[in-house]
Amino acid sequence: MRRLRTAAALAPSLVLLATAALAAGGGGHAPMKLEDILWEMGIKVLDVAIIAFLAFKFLSKPIAQAMAGRSEAVRAAVEEATAGRREAEARLAEFQKKAAGLEAEIDALRAQAGADMERERALLIEEGRTAAERVAQHARETIRQEVVKARSELHREAALLAVQLATANVKAQMTAADQQRILDEYAASLEGGR
Repeated sequence: MRRLRTAAALAPSLVLLATAALAAGGGGHAPMKLEDILWEMGIKVLDVAIIAFLAFKFLSKPIAQAMAGRSEAVRAAVEEATAGRREAEARLAEFQKKAAGLEAEIDALRAQAGADMERERALLIEEGRTAAERVAQHARETIRQEVVKARSELHREAALLAVQLATANVKAQMTAADQQRILDEYAASLEGGR
């Protein structure tokens, strides 16, 4: 394509140079008449026109095609660049949207974590109250059992003390004759039981 452009640009210049060389190349001949010069110039102009016509005829199509191809390549490159730019803008918008979404998601996660912490706190407080109530109930039951046990122990101690006091009182009031009578009655009951 570059060669075609160069050839198209140089063709008229080469024709003019050849014409000038032929015109100047009389080299030692006799001077020409004006008619001959005009005739020869006309032929040379016609040669140039024919060469220009042939160059146009055979080179215009490839040059036009090359130019059209180049134009098409430039157009495709521009379209590709435009498409790339659109894609980059779309990606940028997508990233910005994701970034904005991440902020919202982070805020939502923070709110969720706060709500979870508050629920957990309330649950722990409720579990603490329940545990405290169980401990208090257990303590009340233990105290009740200890009171019952202490009362029972007091009743037993009181009964033992009463027996001891009664025994001491009976011993103090019992005479030797009463002791003998009790022994006799006991011996009789043993003999009657046989």
